[in-house]
Amino acid sequence: MKTSIGTVVSLAMALLTASSAKALTPAQQAGLDLGMDANYAFIDLGATTLGWNSGPIGGSVLFGMGLTANLSGGNNGGLTNGGVVFYDSTTHINGNLQNPVTKTLVTSATTQAAATAAENVSNYAASLTATQTFSTLNGTTTINGNGGLNVIDVTNISNDKLTLSGTANDYFVFNVSHEIQTNQPMTLSGGVDPSHILFNLTGTGTVLFQTSGGDALYGTYLATNGGKFQFSNLALTGELINIGGDVQFVSGSSITVPEPGVFALLALGTIGLFSRRPIRSGVR
Repeated sequence: MKTSIGTVVSLAMALLTASSAKALTPAQQAGLDLGMDANYAFIDLGATTLGWNSGPIGGSVLFGMGLTANLSGGNNGGLTNGGVVFYDSTTHINGNLQNPVTKTLVTSATTQAAATAAENVSNYAASLTATQTFSTLNGTTTINGNGGLNVIDVTNISNDKLTLSGTANDYFVFNVSHEIQTNQPMTLSGGVDPSHILFNLTGTGTVLFQTSGGDALYGTYLATNGGKFQFSNLALTGELINIGGDVQFVSGSSITVPEPGVFALLALGTIGLFSRRPIRSGVR
C-alpha cells in the first residue's frame, strides 16, 4: 500500500517529537538531515558507471550528473513498493532490467540539490568528535550505544560480525576512512533503529564498500568523494548514496527500505518535489 505525503509528514512529526528530539540536539538533527535524499533507496550521481542487474530495490532511485547506467535482465532486477527511476537529462540509461521500471525525468537542479545534501551530511559527520575509535574491525565486535549520538571513527571494517546495541534513541555515525569489505551479518540489539545508522565513507579513488555474500547490513552508506561500490549478494536494509564513484549492483543484491527514514525526520522541505505523486510505502 502506498503512503501519501500527508501521512509521511504527520508520522515524521510524531516520530520527531517522540524519539529523535530526545536523542539529538537541534544542531545534530540539522547536520545529519539528508533532506530530499531520504526519499530514495539508492542515489548514484556523477560522470561514472553503474552496472545494475539485480534486486529488488524496495523504493525509488535517483540518477544523474552524467551517469551511465547499464541495465541488464536477471536476478530479479527491478523496483518494488512503487519505486520509480528518477533521472536528469545528462543520464545515459542503456538496456533493461528483468522487471520493467517506470522512468521519470527530473531537472538537473534536483540532482544537484541531492548531491549537495549528501555532501553536506558527509562533511558534517566527518567533523564530529569521535566517541569511540578503532583501527580495523575484523573479528566479532559489539558497540554499545550511549543513549544519543554515537560517533565511531574506524579505518577499515573487514568481515567483522558487528553488533550495535542500544535503544531507539541511539544514533550511530561511522566515519570510515578506508573501506568496508564484508561477507558477515550485522546485528541490531535492544531496539536500535536501522534508520538511525550512517556509514560515512570518506576515502577517495578506490573500492570503499564491497560485499561478497553472507552479509546482512543496516543503515545508510554514503560516499561523496569518488569511491567505488562493488556488491555481490548485498543484503541491505537501508540506503545507498554514491557521488562520483562507479557502482556494481549485481549477483543477487537487494535493498529493503527501513522505517521511519534515515536521518530525515525533518525532511519536510521536500514536499514540493514529491507532492504530485504517491510516496512509496515506508516513511522516509
